[in-house]
Order: sequence, then C-alpha cells, then structure tokens
Amino acid sequence: MSKRELLVSKIENGVVIDHIPAGKAFQVLKLLKLDPDATVLVAQNVDSKSMGRKDFIKIEGSYLTSKELDIIAFLAPNSTLNIIYDWEIKEKRKIFLPEKIDGNFKCPNPLCPTNREYTAPKTIYQVQKGSKLEETILKCSYCGSLTYYGTIQQYLNTNGLTIEGGGLVSQEKIEKIFLDALIKGGALRFPPTPDQPFILKSGRKSPYFVNLGTLTDGESLAKLKWAFASYIALLIERGVLPDFDYVFGPSYKGIGLAALACEGLKELYGMDKRYMYDRKEEKTYGDLSADQVIVGAGYFKPGERILVVDDTITTGATKIDTFEKLKLLKDHKVVGLIIAVDRQEKMGDSKNIEEKTATENIQEELGIPVFSIQNIKTIYGLIKDSLDPEMKKLWLEYYNQYGTVKLE
Repeated sequence: MSKRELLVSKIENGVVIDHIPAGKAFQVLKLLKLDPDATVLVAQNVDSKSMGRKDFIKIEGSYLTSKELDIIAFLAPNSTLNIIYDWEIKEKRKIFLPEKIDGNFKCPNPLCPTNREYTAPKTIYQVQKGSKLEETILKCSYCGSLTYYGTIQQYLNTNGLTIEGGGLVSQEKIEKIFLDALIKGGALRFPPTPDQPFILKSGRKSPYFVNLGTLTDGESLAKLKWAFASYIALLIERGVLPDFDYVFGPSYKGIGLAALACEGLKELYGMDKRYMYDRKEEKTYGDLSADQVIVGAGYFKPGERILVVDDTITTGATKIDTFEKLKLLKDHKVVGLIIAVDRQEKMGDSKNIEEKTATENIQEELGIPVFSIQNIKTIYGLIKDSLDPEMKKLWLEYYNQYGTVKLE
C-alpha cells in the first residue's frame, strides 16, 4: 500500500480529527489520553487546499466523544471531528472554543474558593475570545482571576489538566476500568473451598458470586459511576440505545447503580435524567398518593421512557419481576436493560435447564434489548490461571452444564 493510500484508507469504526494546524497533532493526541494499544495514525504536514499544510489523527475502534473534547480547541481551533461507524461518517462537527470551561484548569488565585482543601467547588471559567488564539483569556467565575494564553499553553503541555475520562473513551477502556473495580474491590467472590459453592436463587451451585454491594469505598464507586455513565452514553451515541427519561434500579443493589448512573451522565456527558427504584414492601405510612411502590414515580409522566440497570443476570426471573412491577406506571416504555455482568447461563433451575438464555428470552419475548458491560467468559479468561485445579474444575463443570459459552 502506498503512503497516499494509507492516509486516505477507510476505517470501519473510529474517529478522525482533521484540519489540525501543522505541527500540533502530537499535542492534540496527548490530550486524548488513549489506551496504549489503540491503533492510531498521525499524519503531519499533509497538503491542504484551505490551510496549505495540516495535520490529522485517525483512530480505529469504537469511541465515545466526551464533552471535554472541546479542550482541543485551545490547541487547534476550527479543527473537525468525524465520527465513523460501519464505514460511514455518522457525525461531522467543527471544534470551536467553548463559551465556558468546567473544571479543567486550576485558578491562579490561591484564595479562590476552588482552591480550598476541602469542599472546593469545581472551577468554572468564562472563555474570552480574541481575534487570535493567543489572545484567549479565561476568567474565573468565582473570583474573577484571569488566566492568559501562555499559562493555558503551559497547562496543555505539562499534563496540568484534570480531564476526567479523557477526550475519547473506548468500550475497551470502559470494560477495563469496570473489571478493575470488580476485582480490586472484591466484588467477584469465590467460595472458601470447592465443596462449598454458592447456592443461587435457582438452586444452582455456583463457583463464584458477583456482589456489587461490596463496592462501598469512594474509589470503587467513582469507577462504577464512570463505567455505567460512559457505557450508556456510548450506546446512545452508537444509536443502539434510544434516549430515555428515567434510570430504574431494582432494589436493592440496582438502587445505587441507578443513582450513580444518573450522576455520572449529568457530570460527564451533560445528560439530565431522573432515577426510580422499587420498594420490597409497599409504603403504608405518610403520603400514599405517590412512591407507594416505586420511589420517584411521583414525577413520572405517561409515555416516558425507562432504562433499567442492575448487577447481574442469571435466569432472568428477577428482571421479569421488575418489568411486571413497572406496569404500575401504566403508559411507559422500557428502552433497554443494562447489566454489569452477564453470567452467560441458560434459563431454568438446578434440574430444569432451558435452551434459551435469560438475555435471549427478554429480547425475544419482551422486545427489550439487553447490554452488559462485562461477561463471565472474559472474566474467567483473566482469572483462570490463579485458580487451583479443583476450583477450576468446578468452573468448567458448572458451565458445561448450565453455560451458553465454553470455558477452557
């Protein structure tokens, strides 16, 4: 393949940042905080009709463009961002200097409230644009302090930014950060011995148990929030998950996930959603006109759309109960179900094993698409070498009997 063919060759899924001023491509790439194994082509000093010379960056893979991508404009104003999906340009937009910047730069005033050690608010800068990029000034909304372009450029060149999640987020990165939280936080549980497996609701004797309820420390919760919000936003951007009004979390473990997802969607991607959850027992005191069974239903309006989030799916019985309970809302639509981990098992119990998986049943019978951040085959591939022979045998026997995937 010639050099010219390499530059213009199409990619199936990915991102192209074009019309970068000549010589600035590697500075822009640094801001994106890509995974080291990402496939990237950087082209410098390419002929351009409008610019004379330009740079561009081509990144292969499925990526979510976060709102922090606007920071590129401080290096490459008027560059263009092309989102490519299934060989076609799905979105094309100019990258302009924003009107304001939230939380990326540190205020130079040591007495500014944003520099307090505790309970410091996030910095908000108003962007004052000049006739030239070098005349750009940031004005702190809290104390009025000014940050001039020389300081901005210093931040850009010395990792002085605090961009949460980076400018581009891949599905692989979401899976990696979530799995890191799962394992480091102890949410993936193993029985003390192979002859003491976990007994599931279905009666099946499982060699592991996923319990997101153990993730109660701040670091783990931050990772959960980031992973769920980023995964939801990525599915929406791909067009495989419709937009929605509410996130519903089945009690009990789904409640925290729904709250974290809502907070993350607002904080990271500017999506303002409400969340709801169900009670195990009906409310019998106080105001019984609202929230008697579903907390948050007092704000619900007929026809609104709901996304359900939960920790795992095994036989799907609990999820069916959830969808039945949601019928109390009358006119509504469940647009999807997102689970943390798909156990990849057939429906049924310990003795009666059906052919369909819980995911297939929900999708075919109810018409509700199901998505999972992680699945057990991937997790097993990462932890199998740490299992002793007897425990590994328990895993293999379990999935030979109940699984929809073969473990090796």
